[in-house]
Amino acid sequence: MKAIQSNANAVPDGWYYSRFKDFAVLQRGKDLTDSNVTPGKYPVVKSNGVDIYHNEYFVEPPGVVTGRSGTIGNAFFVETQFWAHNTSLYVKNFKGNDPKFIYYLIKRMDFRRYFAGTTVPTLNRNDIHALKVSIPATQTEQKAIAGILSKVDEAIEAVEKSIKAAERLKKSLMQNLLTGKLKPDGTWRSEDEFYVDEKFGKVPKGWAFSRFKDFAVLQRGKDLTDNNVIAGPYPVVKSNGVQIYHHAYFVEPPGVVTGRSGTIGKAFFITEKFWAHNTTLYVKDFKGNCEKYIYYLILRMDFRQYYAGTTVPTLNRNDIHRLKIAIPKTFEEQECIVKMIDDSDNLLIQKRDKIQTLKTLKKSLMQHLLTGKVRVDVEKINKLLEEV
Repeated sequence: MKAIQSNANAVPDGWYYSRFKDFAVLQRGKDLTDSNVTPGKYPVVKSNGVDIYHNEYFVEPPGVVTGRSGTIGNAFFVETQFWAHNTSLYVKNFKGNDPKFIYYLIKRMDFRRYFAGTTVPTLNRNDIHALKVSIPATQTEQKAIAGILSKVDEAIEAVEKSIKAAERLKKSLMQNLLTGKLKPDGTWRSEDEFYVDEKFGKVPKGWAFSRFKDFAVLQRGKDLTDNNVIAGPYPVVKSNGVQIYHHAYFVEPPGVVTGRSGTIGKAFFITEKFWAHNTTLYVKDFKGNCEKYIYYLILRMDFRQYYAGTTVPTLNRNDIHRLKIAIPKTFEEQECIVKMIDDSDNLLIQKRDKIQTLKTLKKSLMQHLLTGKVRVDVEKINKLLEEV
């Protein structure tokens, strides 16, 4: 096959330009109802991925699968024998091309124009077959490009796993620090360092134990319709967060806000002057306690029992005020606990920033490498990948 120069597409030297079907042939998967599945080790790849395993397969690896019906736009690279479901299209013939490169080529494609406006998105393989694409003429260059993208994918997967671990760590820290099980110095409280309240349970000795209102007083926010907003620098904190800014404020920072109506369960720590909206409750008086500690305390609370079954969830501040809680007596201990939780939170933020950087990098690489706009040193890249 010779590289064809198109008016619309400048084909890089050493690349082929033709219809997709000349580089890979797609085939519709086979139907398999859940009732006909016999549990086994072979993944059944549907348009939205794998959620069941069968005792039979009909596609040998490596496999490339994309959604045909229902969920469109996903692409999966399968490294084991598998069953391609009727809701998917799989590559039946790679025509001598690198399977991983074909996977990334499909992953970059936008199929929305083929099912826009339909109730159930459906993709016809012929629409993909007819698409004009360009690919490297040699498998070595294809492998080099796919190898680079694979390494970025591996890095993304590793960071995603570490984010989940960091989220579990933060949740565990909040659970154990805010109940006094874990001390700020990282040691665990022994059983004899607690006393038991009949209704509340374990209370750390040396902590204050009373109703929430004795440690912080909540106040309902003030109404402000969107029509009455005058653009300015001060955030208007609603039950679902900040979307608008006003020219006036009435709460000094630091502020702690939680949803009162509509969206319940979120909490916000505000470090600037702000307007607390009528859909929220804000802390009017911290009673000398660490503001960030009260924020984490509210963030951990479960208010569902107070609005279960209601059409529009609404929270009464008195329900929170009467809750029995235990908190460290000293501001210093509260601050130490806050620092430990903040540190885990900052770690999470760094990891989330890293994942966004990697995803941006991958998008850029796919745009440039899969179109030949940026060429790679094939020999050097493949040698590097082998070493890795």
